[in-house]
Amino acid sequence: MRTVMVRALVLPILLAIPLVSGCQSEAKKHLYKAEDLFEKRDLEGAKKELQLSIKADPNDVDAHKSLAHIDEALGDDEGAGREYEAASALDSTDQKLLDKARLYKQLEAMANSSGNALDDIKAGKVEEGVRNLKDIMVSTRIPAARQKALRALGDAVPIIEKIGDQQVQDKKYADAINTYDQGIRAAMLLARAHKMDTLGPDADPMMHKINQAAKAGGTPDATFKLFNDVIGDYPDDKVANLELAQVYLSKTPPDYDTAADLEERGGAPDDEVRKLRDQAKKHHK
Repeated sequence: MRTVMVRALVLPILLAIPLVSGCQSEAKKHLYKAEDLFEKRDLEGAKKELQLSIKADPNDVDAHKSLAHIDEALGDDEGAGREYEAASALDSTDQKLLDKARLYKQLEAMANSSGNALDDIKAGKVEEGVRNLKDIMVSTRIPAARQKALRALGDAVPIIEKIGDQQVQDKKYADAINTYDQGIRAAMLLARAHKMDTLGPDADPMMHKINQAAKAGGTPDATFKLFNDVIGDYPDDKVANLELAQVYLSKTPPDYDTAADLEERGGAPDDEVRKLRDQAKKHHK
């Protein structure tokens, strides 16, 4: 689809270049060669020829515009932004070029923001970094910028887990709970963005670890809200159901009925569910 779109944009530019009689300039030779390669769907080859054309004549606005469109088709946002900026500088009367140049400037700023947020997470500022990535995803109307934030968020999840693991080792259980909580909520954002029915596998170990950290810190019900939030969005997530069952079992007195329902929904073995239901009957006597 993207190749078809760029064909519609690039071909008119290439075909609009007038043939000159006599000896062609070096820049034009490469430009015409780019047209031939583009017709053959060789975008990489066309890109190289356009780069050679621009090297021979840096002021050829058509070459810059064609290269910008091809960079877009190849997913090279940095290259497309650079070429749109060059083309708009050469032809400041073309409003479409100016708009494209501004768009890629915004995209670059968003990309830098995503990178800075990921750096914050790596530095231990987990809550701040996750919040900034979420803000970018919610606020931007630029699909490419949103995708960059999503990729940064995906990269952040395993990093957050490692930070939480270290906090557990240092027996900083309250900090670990907060860190794992952020990691799981980041996984929820990713799952929503990708329209998944359950959380991704990266969240599963953290859901177990956060319960372990809560128990070790003497606050076994600290994860109650988190797991209810997860199940509210993803009622069929098996790990979330099983871990929430453990929270209900840690209550005083244990809520065996609810735990049994959750374990059943989480796919626990029948004998385990049966034991919980038996416990519930004894408790009600």
